[in-house]
This record gives sequence, C-alpha cells and structure tokens, in this order.
Amino acid sequence: MEKTKRNIGILIVSLLCILLITSLAGLIGYIASPALQSAAKTGLNLLIGLTALLAMKLTGMKPEIDFRNGRQYLTGMKIGLLLAAGIAVIPALCGVSLVGGPIDFSLHVLVHDLLFYLLIVGPVEELVFRVYLQDAFVSFFPDSPAKGVVLSALAFGLWHLINGNIIQVVFAFGIGLVFGFARYRLRDCGYVGVALGHGLYDFLCTVTAMFLV
Repeated sequence: MEKTKRNIGILIVSLLCILLITSLAGLIGYIASPALQSAAKTGLNLLIGLTALLAMKLTGMKPEIDFRNGRQYLTGMKIGLLLAAGIAVIPALCGVSLVGGPIDFSLHVLVHDLLFYLLIVGPVEELVFRVYLQDAFVSFFPDSPAKGVVLSALAFGLWHLINGNIIQVVFAFGIGLVFGFARYRLRDCGYVGVALGHGLYDFLCTVTAMFLV
C-alpha cells in the first residue's frame, strides 16, 4: 500500500511537470529564428521524455523495449498508414481537411518533419503515454487492464488541449486508443512499433497538408 501511494505521488508530480513543460511550447512562436524554434521544440520534447524516464526509474518500472523484433516495425508502419489514410488522405481527397490548412511545398520542411516526427515526437509521446502512463494506469486496475489503456488515451487527448483545441483532443483520444490497444493486444507491436507508427502518421499529415489540402 505504501509503495502504491508513493507511485501515485510520483505519477502526479511527473504529470504536473509534463504539463508545465508542454505549456512552455506556447512561447516558441515568439522566437524569431526558425532554427531556434526547432531546437526549442526538440528540447522541450526531450525534457518531457526525460521526465517520464525519471518517473519510471523512481517507481521501479522496467518497460520491455525490443528493437530486434523486426515484425513490429512492419506492424507500426501499417497502423500509421491506416490512420493517415482514414484521418488525413481520404478526407482530403473528398475535399475535407482534418489536418489543418494547406502548407506550401518545402523540401526543408519535409525533411525536418520526417526526422522530427520519427525520431522525436513519436518516440517521446509513446514513451510517455503508451509506456509510462499506460503501464502505470494498467497496474492500478489489475482486474480490468483495458481501463488503464483508456485512461492513458484520455490523458493523451486532454494533453492536446494545452496548445490545441477540443477537436484535437477528440482525435488524439481516438489515436491514443488505437496505439494503446495495439501495444497492449498485438503480439508484434511493442513500444518501437507504436513509436514508429505515431511518427509516420504525423509526418503523413504534413505530406497531406502539403500536397492534397
């Protein structure tokens, strides 16, 4: 019981820290230099990831991260492609944009977003929400672990309210459910798979906004 209380306390503090760091992202728009903006976004994302890693260390969590299972890369790519097709590409082809306004073509932006989403955003957000928070919430509901998956997806959705809007919250919640149950239910879809799928989905949203919107 004492350990559970301690872990809950660490969870609450880590969530508050993540919320505080995320709120700082709203100040990035005041930075004049695009290069410094990108550096600031990368730094804040990494700081959020480090917060989750520290919380996991303090609570004794040892997540299974297997880079050698090649099948999860394919599974993650399939999930990312299906999400992008359903949420971004198909609606755009029908004249409806669910990924925001159009983006002017820029090779620099394409390369930047490819690296940023695949190497930073996907890995960090999945580490926080599908590894740390999901595993923590699941441990609180041993008789109904699906509740933990839903709670982590809800947290992921509400997190987008800080620098977004209610529409983003709804979509993020749905996407969180997909990645959450994929990691929880699919044998060949661990952290690496959902991180890749997440990053690929975000990048394809940029591609859609650039070429189809």
